[in-house]
Amino acid sequence: MKSIPLYGLETFAIAARHLSFTKAAQEMHLTQGAVSQQIRQLEERLGLTLFIRYHRRLELTVAGARLAVHINHSFAQIQALISELKEEETSNILTVSVMPSFATKWLIPRLGSLQKQYPDLQLRIQANDREVNFQRDRIDVAIVHSHIHGRNSYTVPLMRDQVFPVCSASFAQEQGLTESNQLAALPLLNDDSEWRFSSPYAEWEKWLQLTNARGVKPSRGISFNRGDLAVQAAIAGQGVALGRTPLVMDDIQQGLLVKPFSEVLDEGHRYLFACPDAQRHREPVQQLLAWLVSESYRYSPKDCLTLPDTLPHLNLGA
Repeated sequence: MKSIPLYGLETFAIAARHLSFTKAAQEMHLTQGAVSQQIRQLEERLGLTLFIRYHRRLELTVAGARLAVHINHSFAQIQALISELKEEETSNILTVSVMPSFATKWLIPRLGSLQKQYPDLQLRIQANDREVNFQRDRIDVAIVHSHIHGRNSYTVPLMRDQVFPVCSASFAQEQGLTESNQLAALPLLNDDSEWRFSSPYAEWEKWLQLTNARGVKPSRGISFNRGDLAVQAAIAGQGVALGRTPLVMDDIQQGLLVKPFSEVLDEGHRYLFACPDAQRHREPVQQLLAWLVSESYRYSPKDCLTLPDTLPHLNLGA
């Protein structure tokens, strides 16, 4: 069957509603002859008779009546979707995908600052450690790790992701931690989240290699499927965890954790702000990005990768 022109379906739907080519022509600002011709062309393309034509009136055939119902329903769905898309485009609501550990240890403790600066901004936060698919998951923006973010999108680097062991101050003092070789006799707390192209213990192994440690086997320790759980266990004095910069910075500043060794593993990974390129100029998206950059810089200038004054198009507030 030949392709069906949408204008023909629209003309048919209006004529079916009025049961009059003349009234349809008036509504569409066409001549009666143009409407009649479009309907006839549609009937020819479909191979169906849609109207029974009497001298002064029209009547839908059975096929025409059934088609009219489905077309009206489809047009109503399309109109509803367009209205929804327009509302989303102008809405202050943002659906944000965030890695669970980052949400728990960095984002949630700072949300009060965001609400104070942008009281009209409404976030719908979805904890998600998978690679983000904006269209499939209906996500507006995301805070992602460069290690697992592979899709094309607009990105702004937020913070470095440096890795180093952490433990409670009392644990470090009790164990007299001064050398990495001592970890061979201590409980290690592992984050075995699935990293692409990497084993669960790869970062521990790389850090131990960096420090020339001997006899330490990360696989024998306690494993968690989220980084924040490993960090919480370290705070509770259960052993030594491998901390990520944004997941432990607050706990170190508050004295809940200490960094017993000076060596830091930096493989160039970053935490990124990401969104579809078509979304980047929306005001709520700019507001969230502005706040993320300024907050990252305020709490850890040395780890922040984008300075606030490098984003002049954003309203950074007071």
